[in-house]
Amino acid sequence: MALPIEAAGGEQGVGALNIARMDDYWLGGRHHREVDRDFADRVAITAPYVPYLVRAQRKLLRRMVRYLMDQGVRQFLDLGSGLPTAGHVHEIAQDKDPAARVVYVDRDSSIVDDCHQLLAGNDNAALLDTDIREPGTVLDVLRARCLLDLSEPVAVLAIAILQHIPDSDDPAGMITAYLDATCPGSYLALTHYGPDEHLMTGITMFSQMKFGRPPDVTFRDRTSVALFFSGLELVEPGIVPIVDWRPDPTDDPGINPERHPIFAGVGRKP
Repeated sequence: MALPIEAAGGEQGVGALNIARMDDYWLGGRHHREVDRDFADRVAITAPYVPYLVRAQRKLLRRMVRYLMDQGVRQFLDLGSGLPTAGHVHEIAQDKDPAARVVYVDRDSSIVDDCHQLLAGNDNAALLDTDIREPGTVLDVLRARCLLDLSEPVAVLAIAILQHIPDSDDPAGMITAYLDATCPGSYLALTHYGPDEHLMTGITMFSQMKFGRPPDVTFRDRTSVALFFSGLELVEPGIVPIVDWRPDPTDDPGINPERHPIFAGVGRKP
């Protein structure tokens, strides 16, 4: 979900800034506004490594999608997708196979129009303006509109979204509901922020500097992240820091890649 953020002074709503537009700014996209850029720069003051992590996750997404394509997957369900720009799933997949089908799911009203414009004319990519926490509704729409063929393998993507869903909303049950609707040979690919003292310090500084209220985040350790893959066959190298998941030879892992506070993993439904 392209979560809205409460800025100092309580600005919210359709015109409010949100994570999706901030990510687009850090990724070098064009679908952000001055308020998003200003807020993103404030985040970078208190947590200067966050823009790097956003870019590292986009590189990871590229590797994951290419890996899934190599396994024969041609359908993708991207949960909490944000803006489909700056090298997003449909661009990666359709570069290899123009017939690959991608459905983005995001309920944030402030980006819906942009999303539809970005996907206009692409018959194999669509956006569902639906809450990902309601898998029954999402799946009903997929079936009714014939957007994906659930009798064929589907890759369910949950990139940088599950940490924004608290345990009270049962994110593991949500993921299970999506996977239960898919056939054997389908996949789950996800990233998730783990506990990290530097991130916690950044969040505390953000509040202390009166930049506004940061989004609510639930950090989960590797053991908790592994629960999302229950019943699946983990793809090598398992659940690892994002820079360690099947890196390209030209990728720069940076210093101490094991300290990157984001886990990544892919699992196959047997």
